Amino acid sequence: MRRTIWVSVAALTLLIAATPARTEPTDAPDHHVAGVGSSASEGGPGSEVRLVRPGSDRRDGAAAAGAAAATGGPLAPVVTPPTFDGIEDLIGRSPADPTGALGVTYHLAAVNAHMGFFDRTGAALDPPRRLRELDTVLPPGVRDFDPRAFYDPYRQRFVLAFASTSSTQGFLSLVVIPEGHEDTTNDWCTLHMSGDQVAGNGKQVADYPMIGFTEDRVTLTSNQFDYSNAPTVGAFRYVQVISIRKLHLYDCSVQTVPIKVFSRTQTRDPDGSAAFTIAPATSIGGAPGTQFMTSLDVDGSVGKLILWQLRLVNGRLQLSRAQVTKGAIGFPPWGRQCGNAAGLDSKWDTGDLRVTSTFWDPARGRLYAATAIRGNVGGGAVESVIRWWEIDPASPLANSTVTRKANIGAAGRDAAWPSIATDGDGNLWVTYARAGDPECLAAYASVVHPGVLGSSPVLLHSGDGRYEARAGFERWGDYTAISRDPSDPARMATYGAYPLDDAVGGSGTDLWQQVIAAVTDA
Repeated sequence: MRRTIWVSVAALTLLIAATPARTEPTDAPDHHVAGVGSSASEGGPGSEVRLVRPGSDRRDGAAAAGAAAATGGPLAPVVTPPTFDGIEDLIGRSPADPTGALGVTYHLAAVNAHMGFFDRTGAALDPPRRLRELDTVLPPGVRDFDPRAFYDPYRQRFVLAFASTSSTQGFLSLVVIPEGHEDTTNDWCTLHMSGDQVAGNGKQVADYPMIGFTEDRVTLTSNQFDYSNAPTVGAFRYVQVISIRKLHLYDCSVQTVPIKVFSRTQTRDPDGSAAFTIAPATSIGGAPGTQFMTSLDVDGSVGKLILWQLRLVNGRLQLSRAQVTKGAIGFPPWGRQCGNAAGLDSKWDTGDLRVTSTFWDPARGRLYAATAIRGNVGGGAVESVIRWWEIDPASPLANSTVTRKANIGAAGRDAAWPSIATDGDGNLWVTYARAGDPECLAAYASVVHPGVLGSSPVLLHSGDGRYEARAGFERWGDYTAISRDPSDPARMATYGAYPLDDAVGGSGTDLWQQVIAAVTDA
C-alpha cells in the first residue's frame, strides 16, 4: 500500500494523534475538473485517463429494436454464464452485505468484512483480504463493516469504501485501485479519515456509508449516531455528506486530501426534519458534473421522495434539496422464508424505508432510486415489495418530476434490499433478495423496459436452506449491488447472496455465500 492519508476535522478528543488535515469549507472556491486529464494529473500509474470507455455508455438503439422485433416483442431477462460464488462467510457475521462492481477484466467483490477480485470466469485473483487490513492507520482489532464498491468508468479505477469502529472512535476508509493493478497492493492508495467530521457536538459514529460519483468528484455519505461502546450505537443525529475531488483522491502522492463536509442543518429535509440515509448516485455515460442523491422522508403513513443536488455554483460547492413527490407508503413487513418450523422465528429484516440505491443515466437525463415498501401483490397477505422511481431533474430543482414509478414483487414472496441501474438500451435493472414460505432466500434481478411499468424477474441463485443465524428476526443483508459491464453496455453484473446448504437436520443454516451473476435482455 503506497500511502495512507489522514483527514479529520472532528473534535480533538476523538483523534488525539491525528495529523492536521485541510478540509475545504463548504463556501470555499472550487474548480471543476472538466474533460480528459493525464495519468500524471490524476495519479494513475501508466493508465490513460479518459471519459467513459467507448461503447460502454449506450448501445445502438436500432440494433436493440431489431433484436426485439426478431423475437416478436419485448425480450425476457436471462442469466448469462458463468454464475459463480464470490466471497463466502469467513467469520460468521450477519448480514452478508454483498457488494461489487465490474471492470474490464475483473469483478471487485466485497462482503461485510472482506474483499477480493475475480476474473470473468469466476477465478479468484488472490485469497480474500480483510477490509481493516487495507487501511494501515486503523487501530488494531477494529470492527470493520458496511463495504461499498464501484467501478469508475470515467477514470478506470475501482473504489472501495467501508466503515470501522474501535471502543473509542469510528473511521471511514476509501481504497482506490487503478484498473490493471488489481494484483498488486503497491499501487493501491487509501484515504483514512475520522467517521465524525463535525467538531463541537459530541462524539458520533458513521454507519451505513454510501458512495457515488460524477465525472470529477466522489461523494461519501453516512448516517451519524451518538457513540456508544462498539458495536452498539446511540441515537441518530444527522446525515454526513463528504465530497472529494478525484484530482486529489486518485493521486497517491497527495498526502493531505481536501474534503468538503455537509452535515447537521445542511442535511435536513425540506420540511426541517433530519434526513436519514441520503443515497448518492453512481453513473455511466456523458460527463456529469452534478452529484444527484435521493432520500425518503417518512411522516407517519406518507412518504416524501427528496431529490438532493451537490454542484458548483459560482465556483462554490453547494448542496440543495427539493421534494419531488409524496404519497401513501408503509414500512415493509418482516420477510418470510422457507421451512419455517414450530417454535422457530425465521422471519428476516426487509428494511426501514431508507433508499438503498440511486443511479444517474446522463444519456437519458433520468435518475433512478429504489427501496423496499409494504405492498400487496396477490390480494392475500401483504408483502415486502420493491418500489422504484424514475426522476427527471430540473432547474430549479423544485420543478423536478417523477416520470415513472412502480413496484416489483410477487404474491406470497417478500423482496428487499434493491440496487438499481440502467443498461445501454435504457432498460432499468433491479437486483434484490427474495423469499417466501415455500422459497428460501434467493438472489433475483428484474428488468423494466423503457416507458413501461411492468417488470420481468429472473432467478440468479436459489437458496439452499432456511437461514437461522441469530435469535429472533434474521439480518440477511442491508443491500445488494449492480454494475453495467464497461465492455458490453447490454450486460449487467449483479452481486447478491444465498444461504448455504441446510445440513443440520432441518434446523437451518447460519452461513451465507455471495453470488456474482451477469444478466442481459438481449
